[in-house]
Amino acid sequence: MTTLLHPLALVALLGWGIFDSWFGPEEIAAPDARAVAEAVGLRLGNAKLHPATPDVYERPRLVWADARARAGLARLLDAAPADGVTPEEVHADAIPSLRIALAAAERKWAAHDGEARDTLADPRPARLAALDLALTDGLLRFGDALRGRRADPRRLYTHSWFPTLRDSTGAGFDALVEAIEASDARGVVDALDALRPPHDGYRRLRARLGGLQADLAPIPAGADLAPGQRSVRVPHLRDRLTAWGYLPADTLDAWARPDAYVYDDSLAAALGRFEEAQGLTADSVLDAAATEALNADLGPLRDRLVLNLERWRWLPDDLGDHFVWVNLPAFELRVMRRDSGATDLRAPYDENLRMPVNIGNAQTAGWTTPVITDSIHTVEFQPAWYVPRSLAAANVFPMAVRDSLALWRQGFEVYQNGAPVDSRLVPWDSVSVGQFRFVQRPGPANPLGRVKFLMHNPYAILIHDTNKRYTFEDGAGSSMSSGCVQAGAPDQLAEYLLTTVNGWEEGDATRSWRGGPRRGVRLERPFLSHFTYFTAWAEADGSLQVYADPYGYDARLAEALGLGRLPANPTDQPS
Repeated sequence: MTTLLHPLALVALLGWGIFDSWFGPEEIAAPDARAVAEAVGLRLGNAKLHPATPDVYERPRLVWADARARAGLARLLDAAPADGVTPEEVHADAIPSLRIALAAAERKWAAHDGEARDTLADPRPARLAALDLALTDGLLRFGDALRGRRADPRRLYTHSWFPTLRDSTGAGFDALVEAIEASDARGVVDALDALRPPHDGYRRLRARLGGLQADLAPIPAGADLAPGQRSVRVPHLRDRLTAWGYLPADTLDAWARPDAYVYDDSLAAALGRFEEAQGLTADSVLDAAATEALNADLGPLRDRLVLNLERWRWLPDDLGDHFVWVNLPAFELRVMRRDSGATDLRAPYDENLRMPVNIGNAQTAGWTTPVITDSIHTVEFQPAWYVPRSLAAANVFPMAVRDSLALWRQGFEVYQNGAPVDSRLVPWDSVSVGQFRFVQRPGPANPLGRVKFLMHNPYAILIHDTNKRYTFEDGAGSSMSSGCVQAGAPDQLAEYLLTTVNGWEEGDATRSWRGGPRRGVRLERPFLSHFTYFTAWAEADGSLQVYADPYGYDARLAEALGLGRLPANPTDQPS
């Protein structure tokens, strides 16, 4: 990943006029502030900075005159990797050398007597200018990263990712700029924190990334270790299983626990899950193969967490008080709720419902389920299927060409140029699909099953039942639909929405799902739904779930962020 520290520092080294009041009457040319602003703008996503930002560079003055403020801000930028932002992006890799250069210049100047100072050039202003500019530019870059501007998902995932632009008014970034202009280090800290997503999921994933930043000692080799035994290897095992996500994060150090050396049942269960995911014999024995797998490089896992922190920054700050949450890589739907009176966006959510789902098949062009925020407005029982044009051309029309009675047998109504026709009498091998519209009546052949949940988006994407209920017999979802989300327990979702939103009596929705007449029930208020894409997820108990990447989105984002390597594509980790 490129950096503009060198041109920025070079500009700074040309001089910074305000130093006259600090170091004497030397005439020092101010840098070209507009050139600096343009360079920074190019670095921040090939777009102009917020209009207020160049003002930071317009005034030829030292922003961070206080040495303690400079030290604190340097530490702040050093901590950027905790949010998945690399040191290079915010100059944290170069700031230490600039600080050393400044300290050396101060010592050198202090060693001169008055006569020497009258004849020699003061080296301090240029060094201070370089450090000041690096700190200021680094803070602006950090703020831009925290509001989700490092990569544009609309370009990375054309027609399949529809993000909410966070800080769309620029108010959050303005607060950072104002704090910098006022040389308010405390205000900078607050402004950066306000630019982070307020969600529990972001904070939990950030905490898990923090736990991976330190280098973990490998598990030492040794004799096979079975549950119930004691060994000095056990704390190493606990640390490694925690890092891989098979144990919840624990504030208690693995070496300080009363039972630090006991290979207990919780460790054995976690190791068994790890072995199963790695394709090893899941016997919970810490043998040579399990030790080697646990000691593998954690870098790809760190990268995966970085990618998913970035995705949190593409979501709205306010997810709503009550919503459907679909995580596509997890093949899972949850209904989340928080106290409707909560004014703090950081307030936690309760999970009221969870079920597996099937999502769009990645192997067929145009069938991937989009990432989108929408709302459910109607629950329709015994629905008809209005076949989208793309599916009519790909599936329904070829079926009619092969067998002229197939549409009649499967309950399709056919309309030619808007008028109903008998599908059995149409010469399907000599007509064009564009003349026809297809509607499949409710019944066992209808792919929508017994209920659908209509949404507002223009892409014909919705949640619905399926007539292939056997796909959920193993309790898990898959990637097999033509784009919509197929719910594993649609009766429960209908029951929940209609009792919670419309005040139906318990059981009424389930009875309508089982065999009532065709009917559409408008919700008394739209029910938010978020279709998301997280391949790493930190649960409320601190455990980490890592999912396969069904649409191959991780590699594209890794390249855009300049991670330098592609995260491994793991198997699912059961809880």
